[in-house]
This record gives sequence, C-alpha cells and structure tokens, in this order.
Amino acid sequence: MKGRGLVVFLALILATLATAGVFMYSRGVQGTAQTGGTMVPVVVTKVDIPARSDLDQLIKDDQFKTIQVPASVVVDGAVTSVDQLAGKNNSVAILAGEQIPGARISGNVPGGALAIPEGMQAITVSLDAPRGVAGAINSGDHVTIYSTFKDAPDKGAEKETTTVVLVPTAELLAVYRPLASSTFGGDEAATTGEQLPGSLAVTVALTPEDAQRFVFSMESGSPWFGLLPPDESGQPMEPITFAQVVT
Repeated sequence: MKGRGLVVFLALILATLATAGVFMYSRGVQGTAQTGGTMVPVVVTKVDIPARSDLDQLIKDDQFKTIQVPASVVVDGAVTSVDQLAGKNNSVAILAGEQIPGARISGNVPGGALAIPEGMQAITVSLDAPRGVAGAINSGDHVTIYSTFKDAPDKGAEKETTTVVLVPTAELLAVYRPLASSTFGGDEAATTGEQLPGSLAVTVALTPEDAQRFVFSMESGSPWFGLLPPDESGQPMEPITFAQVVT
C-alpha cells in the first residue's frame, strides 16, 4: 500500500509540474505573439499620398508619425526617421498607415516633382466639374481632350461651331481639388444660382505641339476631358459641326 501511495504521490507531482510547464509555455507564446519580439520604430503617413507629392509640405503639415512594429514585419529599407523624407518626392502612391520603403522616395525624381515624361511639357487648366469628369480623375489617368470652337471657318466660306479631338490621349500629372463644399458649387451656388468657376485644376503632359494647340484652345475655345479606361488609348476623329449633329 505504501508503494502504491508513493506512486500516486509522484504522479500528482509530475502532473502538477507538467501543467505548470504548459502554462508557462502558453504565456510565453502569447507574450511573443503580442509583442512580435523586438519592436522597432518606422515612419508611416496619416493620409494617402498621391505619387509625385512634395513630402516637405506633408512634413510641414505634420502628416507623418513614428510607430513601433515587430522587427519581423518591417519592410526592406523602411524609413525610420521623418528626416529621411526631407527634400524628397515619392515615386508611387503611399497609403495611410503604410510603411514607407526608401525605394519609393527620391531626391531627384526624373522629370522633376511632376515626373514630366521626356519630351513633354506640363500644362495646367482650370475646369468646372462637368468638364473634368465630375472630379473622377486622378494623376496617372489618361484622357482624351476635346475642344469646341465657335464661329470656326469650315471648308466653305461660312463659319460653324466645331468640336474637335484636340489630343486623343494625354496623361494627367496632377489633379488639384478645392474644398468639398465648393466642388460642385457649394452653398454659394445654391444661394446665388451661379456656378463657382474652376472646380478642378488639372495638369496634363503634352508634346510642345499639342501644348501650343491646347493653350490656343483654352484661350479661344472650350476644352472638355474624357476619361479613358485603363490601358486604352483615345482615337483621333474628324471635327464635327452643328449641321452634322442635327442632320
């Protein structure tokens, strides 16, 4: 009987030790899962940043913060100090809360801050919302630029109102929007019944020849932008006149 009691006693001790071991191991695993091991600082942005943005302005506006993340999830070349962003532009968009790889920023972006393609020029035009696809355009999109000219001479002696495809395909380098309250006229428009001018300021990349024609269109005509689907190009078309529309 004494031998059996001793065996039971030893079994209880071993069971207690095993339970304690499992408990300690579980606490250790839980602690590791919560902390992820060693924590390191990384810089993230508070807001979405479009490509080719001036990071100095965002630093001035306090749009970056430093957080602690597990070393195991730090991306390669992650920015760890806001000072690393000074005097830089981002080559691609950066999402809010996202770690910022150093490869996404550069102090000398090809084409300058707007990354203007080689052989192109950047031209900015102010458009009301309907002419700018109701604001549903962003940098990197491609558009077809149309323009309407009143009293344009046709092939004969008479003058006609004519709409042309000015540039079949053009890349947007930047889109600047006013405050939401005035994007579509806002309270002032509702009160006065008048549309506020310049809902959008759009910067487009054009060849020197197209830039010249576009400036002429802004001064003498009425430009419209048509948003193209991704990876599609616009098509040149023959000018159309009032007579052709109603015939």
